[in-house]
Amino acid sequence: MMLATVIAVLLAGPALIATAAFYAAARGRRGDAGTAPLPLRASLLAFGHEWLAALALIIAAPFPVRAHSGHAARRIAVLVPERYCSSNGFWYLRRRLRASGWQCIPGLRRNTGDNAPKAFAALDACIARLPARCELVLIGHGLGGLLAHRYAEQRATLPIRHVITLAAPHQGSGALPYRLLGGAAPSDAGSRASDAVGVDVIAIYSDFDAWLVPVDDAYCPGGFNIAVRGLGHCAMLLSRRVADLIAENLVAPAPANTALEHPDTKTPERPN
Repeated sequence: MMLATVIAVLLAGPALIATAAFYAAARGRRGDAGTAPLPLRASLLAFGHEWLAALALIIAAPFPVRAHSGHAARRIAVLVPERYCSSNGFWYLRRRLRASGWQCIPGLRRNTGDNAPKAFAALDACIARLPARCELVLIGHGLGGLLAHRYAEQRATLPIRHVITLAAPHQGSGALPYRLLGGAAPSDAGSRASDAVGVDVIAIYSDFDAWLVPVDDAYCPGGFNIAVRGLGHCAMLLSRRVADLIAENLVAPAPANTALEHPDTKTPERPN
């Protein structure tokens, strides 16, 4: 407990400065998302939530992922984390989905880069251990969402019901974090995944995400897009709203390739 406290104190300052820098850099580069900026009080609250979420994910990253056996489960979500992050970051979502009858397992314990063949091999090994005829979905955060996207596209014979992406830069991002992580260029999977046979994409993103600049580029062409308001990039993983949206879409029939206008905000239309 003392060690965790010391780590939190040492990381609190740099995490706050980094989060502030990301949001300052993204200010005024919203694109054509069609949503008004949040009021000052709501912006400060959302910023605070994002900073705390970023700190929580940094602290959780070094710890080993707790393995839960999926052999008895028939509804399984395979988790793919953001680049250089751990599947521990999904701890809240795992708890929420487990209450809805979904077993969540780490597809990658840590996403350490853009080595797709190595990541695909790890996902192959993970899925090979699952029960036959289980209901399977992939859930990826950020660049992990694009990796899950591309994997489902290239493994068309697997019975993957949905690929759910959270805050994924489907058409690239000019934001500072992704320039540093090498994820600024558009993804081939992001531009083609909706055309792949058997791949059903649900893309959830936020108008307050400083990792997505402009936010329009989080839109997945041909996918089922859900835009929410007032959530930062890391806070997406710790949001009850997002967890409920995922649970609702997992029990619903597979949607057509149309965009959903969520009550929180409008889903942007891509320019012709």
